[in-house]
Amino acid sequence: MFKLLNKKKNNKGFTLVELVIAIAILAILVGLLAPQYTKYVEKSRKSADASNMDELVKAIQVYATDNAIKLTGDAKDKTITIALKESGVDCGKDADAIAAFEEYVPNYKNIKRKSNQWSGDPTVEVKVAADGGVTVNVTGTQTFKDFYKEGSTKTTKTTTEE
Repeated sequence: MFKLLNKKKNNKGFTLVELVIAIAILAILVGLLAPQYTKYVEKSRKSADASNMDELVKAIQVYATDNAIKLTGDAKDKTITIALKESGVDCGKDADAIAAFEEYVPNYKNIKRKSNQWSGDPTVEVKVAADGGVTVNVTGTQTFKDFYKEGSTKTTKTTTEE
Protein backbone atom coordinates (compact mmCIF):
# COMPACT_ATOMS: atom_id res chain seq x y z
CA MET A 1 0.00 0.00 0.00
CA PHE A 2 2.84 2.39 0.72
CA LYS A 3 4.22 1.65 -2.69
CA LEU A 4 1.09 3.09 -4.29
CA LEU A 5 1.40 6.35 -2.32
CA ASN A 6 5.11 6.75 -2.95
CA LYS A 7 4.94 6.79 -6.74
CA LYS A 8 6.91 9.64 -8.27
CA LYS A 9 5.03 11.67 -10.79
CA ASN A 10 6.65 12.40 -14.11
CA ASN A 11 6.56 16.24 -14.10
CA LYS A 12 8.66 17.45 -17.00
CA GLY A 13 7.04 20.84 -17.72
CA PHE A 14 5.68 23.95 -16.09
CA THR A 15 2.12 24.25 -14.90
CA LEU A 16 -0.15 26.94 -16.24
CA VAL A 17 0.00 28.81 -12.92
CA GLU A 18 3.80 28.89 -12.98
CA LEU A 19 3.81 30.27 -16.52
CA VAL A 20 1.26 32.97 -15.65
CA ILE A 21 3.31 34.03 -12.62
CA ALA A 22 6.52 34.23 -14.68
CA ILE A 23 4.79 36.33 -17.36
CA ALA A 24 3.31 38.63 -14.70
CA ILE A 25 6.75 39.21 -13.16
CA LEU A 26 8.23 40.03 -16.57
CA ALA A 27 5.36 42.43 -17.32
CA ILE A 28 5.93 44.27 -14.03
CA LEU A 29 9.66 44.59 -14.75
CA VAL A 30 9.03 45.92 -18.26
CA GLY A 31 6.46 48.36 -16.89
CA LEU A 32 8.98 49.72 -14.41
CA LEU A 33 11.91 49.94 -16.83
CA ALA A 34 10.22 51.24 -20.01
CA PRO A 35 9.74 54.87 -18.81
CA GLN A 36 13.37 55.08 -17.70
CA TYR A 37 14.51 53.71 -21.05
CA THR A 38 12.50 56.30 -22.99
CA LYS A 39 13.95 59.10 -20.82
CA TYR A 40 17.48 57.96 -21.63
CA VAL A 41 16.70 57.68 -25.34
CA GLU A 42 15.26 61.22 -25.40
CA LYS A 43 18.21 62.58 -23.44
CA SER A 44 20.60 61.01 -25.95
CA ARG A 45 18.65 62.62 -28.82
CA LYS A 46 18.92 66.02 -27.13
CA SER A 47 22.64 65.46 -26.60
CA ALA A 48 23.02 64.58 -30.27
CA ASP A 49 21.27 67.84 -31.23
CA ALA A 50 23.53 69.89 -28.95
CA SER A 51 26.62 68.08 -30.24
CA ASN A 52 25.61 68.61 -33.87
CA MET A 53 24.97 72.29 -33.23
CA ASP A 54 28.32 72.62 -31.48
CA GLU A 55 30.05 70.99 -34.45
CA LEU A 56 28.37 73.40 -36.86
CA VAL A 57 29.32 76.40 -34.71
CA LYS A 58 32.94 75.22 -34.53
CA ALA A 59 33.01 74.89 -38.32
CA ILE A 60 31.92 78.53 -38.62
CA GLN A 61 34.55 79.57 -36.05
CA VAL A 62 37.37 77.78 -37.86
CA TYR A 63 36.20 79.10 -41.22
CA ALA A 64 36.04 82.62 -39.76
CA THR A 65 39.58 82.27 -38.46
CA ASP A 66 40.86 81.05 -41.81
CA ASN A 67 38.90 83.57 -43.90
CA ALA A 68 38.23 86.53 -41.59
CA ILE A 69 38.99 89.28 -44.09
CA LYS A 70 37.05 87.65 -46.92
CA LEU A 71 34.18 86.68 -44.62
CA THR A 72 33.49 90.06 -43.06
CA GLY A 73 34.43 92.24 -45.99
CA ASP A 74 34.88 95.95 -45.31
CA ALA A 75 35.48 95.67 -41.55
CA LYS A 76 31.84 94.86 -40.87
CA ASP A 77 30.52 92.29 -38.46
CA LYS A 78 28.57 89.40 -39.94
CA THR A 79 25.87 87.35 -38.23
CA ILE A 80 25.10 83.80 -39.33
CA THR A 81 21.99 82.08 -37.99
CA ILE A 82 22.00 78.27 -37.83
CA ALA A 83 18.85 76.27 -37.09
CA LEU A 84 18.41 72.52 -36.71
CA LYS A 85 15.15 71.47 -38.33
CA GLU A 86 13.52 68.15 -39.03
CA SER A 87 14.38 68.69 -42.69
CA GLY A 88 18.05 69.41 -41.91
CA VAL A 89 20.42 72.29 -41.18
CA ASP A 90 19.07 75.73 -42.10
CA CYS A 91 21.49 78.62 -42.47
CA GLY A 92 19.44 80.55 -44.95
CA LYS A 93 21.31 81.03 -48.17
CA ASP A 94 24.47 82.26 -46.45
CA ALA A 95 27.31 81.34 -48.80
CA ASP A 96 29.96 81.57 -46.08
CA ALA A 97 28.08 79.19 -43.78
CA ILE A 98 27.54 76.72 -46.60
CA ALA A 99 31.22 76.94 -47.56
CA ALA A 100 32.25 76.39 -43.92
CA PHE A 101 29.98 73.37 -43.61
CA GLU A 102 31.14 71.88 -46.89
CA GLU A 103 34.78 72.30 -45.91
CA TYR A 104 34.69 71.24 -42.24
CA VAL A 105 31.46 69.20 -41.87
CA PRO A 106 31.10 67.28 -45.13
CA ASN A 107 28.02 65.37 -43.96
CA TYR A 108 26.13 68.49 -42.84
CA LYS A 109 23.30 67.75 -45.27
CA ASN A 110 22.53 64.58 -43.28
CA ILE A 111 22.32 66.38 -39.93
CA LYS A 112 18.71 66.72 -38.79
CA ARG A 113 16.98 67.55 -35.52
CA LYS A 114 16.69 64.29 -33.59
CA SER A 115 14.63 65.29 -30.56
CA ASN A 116 10.95 66.13 -30.78
CA GLN A 117 10.94 67.53 -27.25
CA TRP A 118 12.15 71.02 -28.16
CA SER A 119 9.38 73.60 -28.15
CA GLY A 120 10.83 74.93 -31.43
CA ASP A 121 13.86 74.53 -33.63
CA PRO A 122 17.23 74.81 -31.86
CA THR A 123 18.80 78.00 -33.20
CA VAL A 124 22.18 79.68 -32.71
CA GLU A 125 23.49 83.03 -33.94
CA VAL A 126 27.20 83.21 -34.72
CA LYS A 127 28.52 86.77 -34.96
CA VAL A 128 31.87 87.13 -36.71
CA ALA A 129 33.67 90.38 -35.97
CA ALA A 130 35.93 92.10 -38.46
CA ASP A 131 38.96 91.37 -36.27
CA GLY A 132 38.25 87.62 -36.36
CA GLY A 133 36.49 87.33 -33.03
CA VAL A 134 33.48 85.03 -32.89
CA THR A 135 30.53 85.39 -30.52
CA VAL A 136 27.96 82.62 -30.18
CA ASN A 137 24.47 83.34 -28.89
CA VAL A 138 21.83 80.65 -28.47
CA THR A 139 18.59 82.24 -29.67
CA GLY A 140 16.45 79.13 -29.96
CA THR A 141 13.92 77.91 -27.46
CA GLN A 142 14.46 78.20 -23.73
CA THR A 143 14.68 74.43 -23.39
CA PHE A 144 17.54 74.33 -25.88
CA LYS A 145 19.28 77.25 -24.16
CA ASP A 146 19.10 75.35 -20.88
CA PHE A 147 20.36 72.13 -22.42
CA TYR A 148 23.16 73.54 -24.56
CA LYS A 149 26.38 72.80 -22.73
CA GLU A 150 27.95 76.21 -23.08
CA GLY A 151 24.97 78.15 -21.72
CA SER A 152 23.02 80.87 -23.47
CA THR A 153 26.08 82.80 -24.69
CA LYS A 154 29.66 81.89 -25.41
CA THR A 155 32.31 84.29 -26.62
CA THR A 156 35.40 83.03 -28.36
CA LYS A 157 38.09 85.37 -29.55
CA THR A 158 39.97 83.97 -32.51
CA THR A 159 42.88 85.59 -34.26
CA THR A 160 43.88 85.52 -37.86
CA GLU A 161 47.37 84.98 -39.11
CA GLU A 162 48.53 86.94 -42.11
